[in-house]
Amino acid sequence: MFEDLDLFSRLIILHHDDRPSSLSECIDERGDKDPVKCMQCLEKENEVQMAERNVFFDTADECDYASMDSSRATRKPRSCKSLCPCHCDEDGQLHLLQPRSTVWCLAHAQGTPEDKLHDKFRRRFCMPHSEFIVLLSETKSDAALAKWKGKDASGRLASPTELLLLGSLRCLGRGLTFDDLEEFTAMSEETHRVFFHAFVAYGRRVLCPRHVKMPRTAAEFKTHMAEFSAGGLNGCGFSTDGTNVIMWRCSDNSKQANVGFKQSHPARTYNMTCNHRREILHATAGHPARWNDKTLAIFDTFLVDLHESKISQDVLFELCAWEGDVGKSRIVCVKCCGVWGLCDNGYHKWSCMQAPSKSTTFINEKRLSDWIESFRKDSECVFGILKGRWRCLKSGTRVAGSCVADSIWMTCCALHNRLLVLDGLDGEWEGALGRNELDDFRSLVPFAVQRMENPEILAFGSREHEREAQLNDNLRGRVREHSSDTESKEDGQGTVTTNTEGAIAVNSLSYFEFRRRLIVHFDILHRQHKIRWPKRNQNEQ
Repeated sequence: MFEDLDLFSRLIILHHDDRPSSLSECIDERGDKDPVKCMQCLEKENEVQMAERNVFFDTADECDYASMDSSRATRKPRSCKSLCPCHCDEDGQLHLLQPRSTVWCLAHAQGTPEDKLHDKFRRRFCMPHSEFIVLLSETKSDAALAKWKGKDASGRLASPTELLLLGSLRCLGRGLTFDDLEEFTAMSEETHRVFFHAFVAYGRRVLCPRHVKMPRTAAEFKTHMAEFSAGGLNGCGFSTDGTNVIMWRCSDNSKQANVGFKQSHPARTYNMTCNHRREILHATAGHPARWNDKTLAIFDTFLVDLHESKISQDVLFELCAWEGDVGKSRIVCVKCCGVWGLCDNGYHKWSCMQAPSKSTTFINEKRLSDWIESFRKDSECVFGILKGRWRCLKSGTRVAGSCVADSIWMTCCALHNRLLVLDGLDGEWEGALGRNELDDFRSLVPFAVQRMENPEILAFGSREHEREAQLNDNLRGRVREHSSDTESKEDGQGTVTTNTEGAIAVNSLSYFEFRRRLIVHFDILHRQHKIRWPKRNQNEQ
């Protein structure tokens, strides 16, 4: 039947014969499958597949491969990068500007700035040129950034890593866009974008663990407690607070969670811990801006480990106390173990985190509260330094994704600590004010000490003044309520535990009980004129 037909005609006849073409055509009138028709359908399907195969091979045999060019088409190398800026030569001819011929490359990458240009380099790129060379060598040695050392797809040298690193520092320091960097370096904004993401990931993965080290033992805490001990806050080792960084490119799915009560735009909130020398000891990853300080503290591993007595239990310090009546009995020293820090009133009432008093009429408590309020500004100063040096933290991040925003924060914290060490500002401060004269208050004494030593309020609010007011109220038949944070009804004294040396664990005391001890200790040091504000060494300024 098919002997006189070509292969294509046979295929058409097979498609249109009377046999069923699908299993749905094999069902009889009662709805059951007909086995004869099912076998015919399978035979037709097999014959059609064989016919299609024969048609394919027959068509392939008729092709003339000899007339075709079997050589593989090669891509012609580009003479220059796309979208490259142009410049005019001495004759007025227009030429394409190459990255290695830009001002940034000639002045900063290949040359060494001197005199005024050296100071301008630091102001423009937030670090000295010598430190930039060190950071450049570290960046080139990382495997994740090694692809910028070879050649690109066209066989030419890859974009200079020096210019890419300068662009990333300028983006962090002044908040420039990648399009602005294209004008300075003659490299596309996409190249800068890819390298910037890789650099901040490198900063989070390598630089942050290297330069932001969380203290855990007494030896590590010793240097951080020096300035607090000089100020009469024995055992204190850090200040902590949170801040927000706006995200301008937040996805719609996470916008609701990242819009907090401080900004109208989505933002990420970070909790940071530092010492008095503005050195960052620990920084958390980003959290939704809707979270408050108490929620941030729960997800802060440093504060949680400190509260649960997992770290710093070998730190020993002494608190002064009266053996009997206040001001008349002998002064004794009580040993304590653990570390505590300063925070605001938004955090948990943990004994290891002391905040200024909200309301008190006792001058002893008021004096300590004002002193804590002044020392607690360390964290606020660090936020100001970070957002002043790295403008992207103040104006907001313009890259997509919260993960990249967190990497930018961690990189800025690492570079901040790195510059502190470079400038010699990581060493311990020293300098005592001694007994202060009233004539020197306005010119020499810090405001915190002026407020504490004000003779006009020394008598007001004292314990004697409070007892006299209580006696007068009793004579008039009125009941006077004490306004003191340390006499709160929520204060419950738990079991006090001690270590093998007899030192009282800070975390075994309640928040208000430990605060009472701090008030007595600070009052004794104030009577002895041993309270001083730590100053930076003159040779470190």
